[in-house]
Amino acid sequence: MKAVRWHNRRDVRVEDIPEPSPGPGEVKVKVGWCGICGSDIHEFVEGPVFIPTEPHPLTGTMAPQTLGHEFGGTIVEVGPGVSTSRVGERVSVDPALSCGKCYWCKHGFPMHCDSLAYFGLIGDGGFAEYAVVKGSNCHPIPAQMTFEMAAFGEPVAVAVRAIRQGGVKEGDTVAVLGAGTIGQLIAQVARAYGAVQVFVSEIAPQRREKALELGATAVFDPVEVDLVEEIRARTDGLGVDVAFECVGGTQVGMLPNTAVQVVDVLRKRGTAVIVGVFDEPTAFHFAGVLFLEKNITGSWTFAPEEFQTGLDLMASGKVKVEPLITGRIGLEEFVEKGLLELELNKDENLKILVSPGRS
Repeated sequence: MKAVRWHNRRDVRVEDIPEPSPGPGEVKVKVGWCGICGSDIHEFVEGPVFIPTEPHPLTGTMAPQTLGHEFGGTIVEVGPGVSTSRVGERVSVDPALSCGKCYWCKHGFPMHCDSLAYFGLIGDGGFAEYAVVKGSNCHPIPAQMTFEMAAFGEPVAVAVRAIRQGGVKEGDTVAVLGAGTIGQLIAQVARAYGAVQVFVSEIAPQRREKALELGATAVFDPVEVDLVEEIRARTDGLGVDVAFECVGGTQVGMLPNTAVQVVDVLRKRGTAVIVGVFDEPTAFHFAGVLFLEKNITGSWTFAPEEFQTGLDLMASGKVKVEPLITGRIGLEEFVEKGLLELELNKDENLKILVSPGRS
């Protein structure tokens, strides 16, 4: 079968590999659509980041690796001992794998597992005609949900986790810094959780327009305006209850330091959630956190129940993902029209989906 394989930095190939068969507890999924994530770009440009170069303790896998951790499809074969999944079932795949034995797994935090793995990064994933995954990682999807929507199961779950980490509740005001795919989803999930005002900061005009289209109260270009003043002017001088940093960027040229901004836009006792991945250290003065009793927390991946919550939000129409799709390609186009397109034309794109059945 055809599969997209990561071999090394700048070395991703579409190759013919043997079609996999499910083992005990596993199912074989015929992939419908799979989304290209920012982490796939990181692996291409800077890798290996998460992809192991020696056998991983949980999965035993290492490079070369089949990429793709945002996918859905149809179960076509079931391995021994699987009772939760059936042949013909349409599913969205939770890519996260945990050991179930370490301190964090036993205390209900599998996203912090000492041996955390991910199909498509640490275990073969969904940029292939077929993928073999754990049956327990397959979430059935309703008839009205397309495989394109199913491919957003993982990023929507990331957004749900962030909202829960921030404690967003009915009547809250929210700011989202960075309107990439995750920022756009966090803005929508915040609305679904009852936020009455959602402000979005983004330098790319196309992304600002998309955020407005999907329900943001107001959008701002942080290069052109003073974001803190603009938000305070719209919140009775207070600032927002919860703010999300979805950039992972420090100050570069005219671009503001989003690590500082995400705290500055908060009201007293507000909460900042760090969702973006920072590649470099950033300078930050903690006096405002101390005197104004502000809170800073991180948000990393998601729990299994948050994956299901995300699917429910999509199925109900409270979170709309189709408008975030900026490209649909086949496996053979993966490098040129997928990775390189997202690397070189980042601001014009959000989510590019890949289908093995598309030529």
